[in-house]
Amino acid sequence: MYNKRIIMLSYLLCIFVYMKLNASAINEKEMALHHFMQGEFLMDQGNYALAVLEFQDAIAIDPNASTIHVSIADAYRRLGKVKRTENHLRIALELDPNEVEALEMLGQLFVTQKHYIDAEEVFKKLNKSDPNNLEYIFALADLAQIQKNWDLAMDYYIKGYELNNMAINALEQALQIALSTSNFNRAEKICELLLNEDPDNIKLLQTMKDLSLFNKNYTNTLEILDKLEKFNGYSSKLIIEKSAIYEELDQPQMAIDVMFEAVKKDSQNLDILNRLVTLLMDQDKDQEALIYNQQIIDFFPNDPRGFINNAIMAMGSKMPEEAILILKPHFDRFSKDFTFNYLLGTAYYQVTDYVNSKLYLSQALNIYPDSRNTKHNLALIYDSTGEWEKSDKLYMELISSDSTDAQAYNNYAYSLVERDLNIEFALELAKNAIRLSPNSAAYLDTIGWIYFKLNQYDEALQFIKESLVIDSGNITIQEHLNQIIKVKEEINKLNTQQVEN
Repeated sequence: MYNKRIIMLSYLLCIFVYMKLNASAINEKEMALHHFMQGEFLMDQGNYALAVLEFQDAIAIDPNASTIHVSIADAYRRLGKVKRTENHLRIALELDPNEVEALEMLGQLFVTQKHYIDAEEVFKKLNKSDPNNLEYIFALADLAQIQKNWDLAMDYYIKGYELNNMAINALEQALQIALSTSNFNRAEKICELLLNEDPDNIKLLQTMKDLSLFNKNYTNTLEILDKLEKFNGYSSKLIIEKSAIYEELDQPQMAIDVMFEAVKKDSQNLDILNRLVTLLMDQDKDQEALIYNQQIIDFFPNDPRGFINNAIMAMGSKMPEEAILILKPHFDRFSKDFTFNYLLGTAYYQVTDYVNSKLYLSQALNIYPDSRNTKHNLALIYDSTGEWEKSDKLYMELISSDSTDAQAYNNYAYSLVERDLNIEFALELAKNAIRLSPNSAAYLDTIGWIYFKLNQYDEALQFIKESLVIDSGNITIQEHLNQIIKVKEEINKLNTQQVEN
């Protein structure tokens, strides 16, 4: 930033003015100028030590020339004499607080010493005096970045770009900061600026698409997808993404229509067909879904998705027996597929074939050990078959791995209370379930039933009644209510007889 030629010309100008005004001191000024020029010559030769001696002689004659102090500071800087460099720069600034070269050199010195706050103050002063100087703005941006003041760093980089739209690298740096600090909203805005400068940049468009998706700016995502399709041509991946965006925008028919158009262009693309079938199933259009799903089975018999889709539709129609008939003949080919095993296990559970259900769900869990749904289903089966050590283990795994799993808390609590085991612990589990999901009829029933087992009938009655308000047709909850009322009536009757006696 600082420039030796500017320093020298500045001093020469000062000498010229002084000589005009003070003819009697010409000889002294000439001597100071001579030493200064010698010092500058030696600096250019790289002989910094001798340059220091010349500058010292110049200062001895003319101690109030800020320019000489800046030059000797530069020489000391090159010799690695940090303290002396700083001393002469401060003297220069005392003589001339607006000495730009002194401020620039002092700022850089502070950066070298990692005195970032001091450096920031210096460059703020420089920026105030010359707000359009990009070097000062970027120096402040770099300092903010070093101090992990990410928002401020981005502000400075963007400001630099706004002053000079040729400074694209500043925007790129700001984008990098936004992405690395997961500030995706700001990253999207910066990406928009970059695209204004380079609208055909495929890499930027891809980044913009991902950012708008993450920020749920789905309208922007659709626009970007159209641009990408224009540049890259038709792509099944882009079409499927576009369909997914319409689904997020709660436009299911548009999502389906996009896939119908895709099928016309590429009728034997497995991903397109499967996406269309999934959308049709989600909209309860099973008859149409079956037609296109048959194409998956016909064209891709070695892919499990066609059979899985048919099984899901059967399960959705409450026909687990049908789902078993669909899946079982093809199991040997797809025995390593998690969903295949999971659906078979769930279907067998629904027909109360616990032996087969345990077999297939256990295999599903071996394939995907983190499947919470599989653990939930297996725990319920182990409860039903009296294998409580296994069910308790699964419930504890579910709770310890996710403290917000209300269903695990509730089911474990209900299992314990049905066994008349560790009722106090069951109550704590049930309280957690209610805290997480206070309007669940099943969870209210569980905690009410636990209070009943603890002989706290008023609390039991309160929760069971709340449960029935939510699910008035539930036979189990009604039976619990009847039993509580019956016990309370018997207690009241007994108390009355005791009073009479």
